[in-house]
Amino acid sequence: MRQDFFENEIIEAQPEIVLVNRWKQLEVFVEKVFAQPNLNAIDMLLQISQHLKNHRELHYANFQGNGNGLKQFFSDDLSHRITFASEKIAHNFALGQQQKLYRNDISLEIVARYYAKRVLDLHNPKIFPPLKLSHKLIHLFMFENIIRSLSTRDGLKYFENMKG
Repeated sequence: MRQDFFENEIIEAQPEIVLVNRWKQLEVFVEKVFAQPNLNAIDMLLQISQHLKNHRELHYANFQGNGNGLKQFFSDDLSHRITFASEKIAHNFALGQQQKLYRNDISLEIVARYYAKRVLDLHNPKIFPPLKLSHKLIHLFMFENIIRSLSTRDGLKYFENMKG
């Protein structure tokens, strides 16, 4: 057990437990978003991006005393998280294609894996140092980039209207 700074709180817990609990909470949130029948694919991504921008701490490097055991745990857990993110992105992309919001000339598998990895990289403070780069601005840029790169003209028009 050790003390760690987490979301403006000092907590005493095993980092592995905290990370698993935070990822489970995130998975539950994502599942709830996908279960909303009134949302289109772009709305889903926007809701998830709003939620994710507050979860920068989901990386072992954010814990004090991040030893080899925690690095190994995080590495082992990465496979599960990439699979989950890839499946959700693939589902979102397929839905967006059905709704004519996303292009149909791109491989679903490539899109899912590529963007899942990018989403996970956002939480790595070695790639995006929190003292140098605003996490909220990184999320805004990344999700806007995802939507713009996948969208049809109708999708872009919808996205621009949503942005205001």
